Amino acid sequence: MRFACHGGCPKDRFIRTPDGEPGLNYLCTGYKAFFHHVDRPMKIMGSLLARGRAPAEIVQLYSAEDRHRGRNDPCTCGSGQKWKNCHGAP
Repeated sequence: MRFACHGGCPKDRFIRTPDGEPGLNYLCTGYKAFFHHVDRPMKIMGSLLARGRAPAEIVQLYSAEDRHRGRNDPCTCGSGQKWKNCHGAP
């Protein structure tokens, strides 16, 4: 995720890495979670743009995928919750 945060602001680097080295930005975990969550949709929208199509077409793709998902299937966001209790909640 370094491409997005460039190591973060020095004032936020006050925790240790899993290996015990000082200087880890405390926002790293949040950045990793966010960029992991948006990676697939951003790649899809980039591909649509490269083909001269509207990035908003991603809505139809996700809608089609959701129609085939069962309410008790695991949520696609990786939360560990059932679809009906997470992103599939009305």
